[in-house]
Amino acid sequence: MMQRVHMIGSALSQLANVMTARDLTDTGPNESVSARMHRQRRKGERIIDAAFFWQRDPGHCEKSFLSDVDDALALIAETETRT
Repeated sequence: MMQRVHMIGSALSQLANVMTARDLTDTGPNESVSARMHRQRRKGERIIDAAFFWQRDPGHCEKSFLSDVDDALALIAETETRT
């Protein structure tokens, strides 16, 4: 059940990212708002990290960014094994 809640939260963050991005060529449909804030070093990163204050070392946005990178690398590795 918790995994489903986490995945729904991630999907909503990805939707919010696409809806709020100034330039869609600078993001993708699988990037979360938090990951974009970290990648672009935006001021919003501090606000989001403060909202998720219990996630420290690294902060929430950096963790989101690293998670997105890990997911992308896993997808690439999976695709390469198929060919």
